[in-house]
Amino acid sequence: MRSSRCILPLFILLGPPTLSAQPTGCHLAVRAEDNGLLSINGKPLGPAVVSSDTVTVPSFHLRFVDGSTGSLLKPSEVSIAYGWRWFQYPYPEHSWGAWSAGSDLVSCAKLEATEINIPQFEVKPRGWYDGIYTKFPFSRKPSFSGIDITAAIQGCSPRVTIKPQEAGALTGRTAVVKVGCRGNSTISYEKR
Repeated sequence: MRSSRCILPLFILLGPPTLSAQPTGCHLAVRAEDNGLLSINGKPLGPAVVSSDTVTVPSFHLRFVDGSTGSLLKPSEVSIAYGWRWFQYPYPEHSWGAWSAGSDLVSCAKLEATEINIPQFEVKPRGWYDGIYTKFPFSRKPSFSGIDITAAIQGCSPRVTIKPQEAGALTGRTAVVKVGCRGNSTISYEKR
């Protein structure tokens, strides 16, 4: 009996093991459906009703360098938005609907190295309207729009975009982001 009284206060002081810090690496942080997408009436859109073929973005490496000095930079966090566009109707400013953006967000935190391994990700372009205006006068299926990468580097938050046609060619490559905190950041690709 005496030993159980000692364990309980120790457990309370240390906390349960599930409250440990988040592991190093990349993980899915927010799906588009969980990101506050609302209908014109202000209600959640719910599950997607239309989709197109899945796009597999291969794993690749990511490195950040100072655009002026070429020295390696180590971000504290990197956010990767795998985006697509979908046709939305009704849409307040457009009586026949308009294209809207959606994305799934992957977060990479507690980074230890200057080169980050980004895991393979399957993008499922999807939408929340499947009616007459997605078929007339031509098909308007959801489509992959690319990858937006944003990093948190001391005093700077560079952002670059990987275009859809570049995303498929990432296998065995390292994406090198030349950070320009006072101007545009650029991205180039190197073979590993």
